[in-house]
Amino acid sequence: MRTFCLTVCFLVLAAFRAGAAEEPAADGASPSSDELDGRTGSVAGEASKKSAKPSLKKALARLNVPPNWFKSVEVRYDTKKPWKEARLHIRKLLGGDQTRAREAIKITYLYARKGDMGNGHELPLYLFLGGEYVWALVQFEKRLSPKPEGHTHEYLCLASCYAHFGEYKKALAVLDVALKRLPKPPWRTAREADVHSRIGDIYAEMGDTAGATKHYGKAIELYPTSKQPWGRHLLKKQAARVQVKLDILAYQSLDLKKLPDGAYAGASLGYKGDVKVTVTLQEGRIADIKVEHKEDIELNATKIVPQRIIEAQGLKVDAVTGATTTSNAVITATFEALKKAGLKK
Repeated sequence: MRTFCLTVCFLVLAAFRAGAAEEPAADGASPSSDELDGRTGSVAGEASKKSAKPSLKKALARLNVPPNWFKSVEVRYDTKKPWKEARLHIRKLLGGDQTRAREAIKITYLYARKGDMGNGHELPLYLFLGGEYVWALVQFEKRLSPKPEGHTHEYLCLASCYAHFGEYKKALAVLDVALKRLPKPPWRTAREADVHSRIGDIYAEMGDTAGATKHYGKAIELYPTSKQPWGRHLLKKQAARVQVKLDILAYQSLDLKKLPDGAYAGASLGYKGDVKVTVTLQEGRIADIKVEHKEDIELNATKIVPQRIIEAQGLKVDAVTGATTTSNAVITATFEALKKAGLKK
């Protein structure tokens, strides 16, 4: 089975690299896996308003394992310690800046090399959370090539990697597999809702409002019916969060000129509780967005997303790949604040 997985991964990588040779270079070429900027993902919005996506073919062609920055990153952790302790340290590092994220990735890779990290599922996860999307994509493909059942979160991460590079058909194909390989009850319903919500995000970014509406509606329908043993008190909030994404689709643009100046508060469920924002309106524009949160690994989404909203003067902006939940919470909370200010369709 290991040989089969490696073969599939190699074929995927080879196919993309073959295509990369035919793709002409252009100004503003996409960043390699060594660069951690441009961490964008999908959220409800129009494709025309999205930033240009990096090329997966080019990223795969440039991929080195370990990456070129590896030698310059100092590891300040005793890698002789057991993985159960190391993984906690890695998660703390992933909540920091780029330097700390790269140290986290290097530590993870070192443990993977010596085969001391459980079943290995955390290698692609931490690559993903650390912004190494093409490397994470290859590792997720390797793990998911047998199409295992119940690995919903990994399917969602792989789909996000593809969406990061604008490979929407591949992202949707991954999510289709996820729907067919859901976990058994009692978690089946909630995970099915998660997948439909993510499919809605993909369709929204593609500009397919009908497709987004269909899958957001399915997620809203499913969440309250989950019989999961814990976390049921959050299901209504999860459904409400998707409802807001559906509501945002109905706004072609924000008419802010009629809204009175002032500061307005909004909140939405994030990964570690409510994400709260204070939106300041001044002279018919969003002048400032302040965020309060308890998120840990949020890849600076609580700063990047407000900046994007202010620049766009709208809510149809990219999320941060690897921090989609936090990004959507900021967008939703901002929407709630604007409605308090009197925003109408």
